[in-house]
Amino acid sequence: MNTVIGAGIKVGANLINFWLEQKKQDQMMIAARDAETLKALLENQNKRADDPFVKVTRRILFMSITFTMCFLMIYYAMNPHITYDVLMPKGDNAKYGLFAWIFGGESWTQVQLTGGLMLASFMDLCFMVIGFYAIPSKK
Repeated sequence: MNTVIGAGIKVGANLINFWLEQKKQDQMMIAARDAETLKALLENQNKRADDPFVKVTRRILFMSITFTMCFLMIYYAMNPHITYDVLMPKGDNAKYGLFAWIFGGESWTQVQLTGGLMLASFMDLCFMVIGFYAIPSKK
């Protein structure tokens, strides 16, 4: 009886070891596939970074955004009377900012902004976009 129990334990342990080995092989195959996919993506990105068309379009976008920002700065400095009406949340809705439109803000107030003040509120966004297009990616 002890021999049969020992043999049964041995067969069970072998089945568990084979199952664990198969799972390990599957994980290694997935890891190798992911590594190859990542390598292919990196090679593709390196090829695209060296592509003259990509370089030219990035520079065109960078220069057009920069020149537009500079033009607006000069234009609003020379025309300070230009104003825009903007809806802003008031009261408890003000804590949600722009998302008050989504959360169903009920009380709004109309404020008047000059062109320069409105441009100043978008300067951080402008610099982010300009930095994105101006700095080449090597990785």
